[in-house]
Amino acid sequence: MSTDSTHPTDPAPAGPATGFPATTTGLITTDPGGAPDAAPPEEREPGWVARNTTLLTTVLVAVIVVAVAIAGLVYYRDRIDRANTATEAAVAQSVAAQGATVETVECSGDTCAAVIGGQAYTVLVQEDGRGQRHFGVSAYAGD
Repeated sequence: MSTDSTHPTDPAPAGPATGFPATTTGLITTDPGGAPDAAPPEEREPGWVARNTTLLTTVLVAVIVVAVAIAGLVYYRDRIDRANTATEAAVAQSVAAQGATVETVECSGDTCAAVIGGQAYTVLVQEDGRGQRHFGVSAYAGD
């Protein structure tokens, strides 16, 4: 037996007043309640949604922008169609007030194409500051 402190003969010296080794390598320690220490929880890999949050946010914003654009386009086209329908009715009423019969009227903005009494006409529509419409009718001279 060596008394040199650098080479002890006992693999683990006894702890003070217990008779057990002072080191606890390989032993399960317990808390005061007697339950063994829990192992640290295993870290899970984040799910698909957590990994792709930025992509999902970008896609959802793009879908919302496209939906708003489509709704705006539908509203714009509907407003144009209602304005054209009102202009067609006004042209037909103006021509009927002069004693002619309107067979068809098709307007696009402030220009209308009409067939009146079997002949084709171009009708230009202007609206003054008071909201009254004025019509200029000329014989159709197009393709």
